[in-house]
Amino acid sequence: MQTAGTSLQVIGALVAAAGILYAWNRASALTAGVAAAALAFAPLAAADVPGIGPFVGNWGAHEEGLTINADGSGRETYNDRSSCPDAPMSGCGVTGTVDLRLTSASGDIATGNIIAASNPKTPVGGTVKVQLVETGPAPGAGLQLWVQGGDGGFPFCKIGPDGNRINQYYCGA
Repeated sequence: MQTAGTSLQVIGALVAAAGILYAWNRASALTAGVAAAALAFAPLAAADVPGIGPFVGNWGAHEEGLTINADGSGRETYNDRSSCPDAPMSGCGVTGTVDLRLTSASGDIATGNIIAASNPKTPVGGTVKVQLVETGPAPGAGLQLWVQGGDGGFPFCKIGPDGNRINQYYCGA
C-alpha cells in the first residue's frame, strides 16, 4: 500500500522528468533555429550559382585581367588612369581593382554586384554583367564586361591552359 508521502515522491519525480524533457526540447528547438539562421545567411557556394561554369576562368585584354571563380566571386584588374588622366592608355603604374560577386547565370549572361573597388567612381553594390560572345573558331572564348561606373562592354579573351589568349584578335594585344 502506498502512502501519501510515496505518492508525492512519485509525482515529484515525474514533474522533474517533465521539466528536463521541456528544457531539452527547448534547447533542441533553439539549436535548430540557430542552425537554420546560419544556413540562411551562409555565403554563396558554387552550387548556388547554376550555369556559372562557362564563365569560370582567367580572361585578359590589353593590360586588363579578369578572374571568375566557381563560387561567383571575381576580380578585374586594370591600369587605373584616374589619378593621372594625361597618361598614355598603358596607364601610370597604378593598378585598379574591382571585386565582384556573380549571383545568377542564365545562358550566355551572368549578373551580380560590385563588392569592392579601388576607384571611388565604381560604386560598391553597383551592377556587374558579363556576357559570353562568339569569337570565331573557339566558342566561349570571348566575354564582354559591364561594370557600373567603369567598363561598358569591354572585350576579354579566355586565357588558355598555355597562358595565351584564345582568339586574341577579338580582345586586342
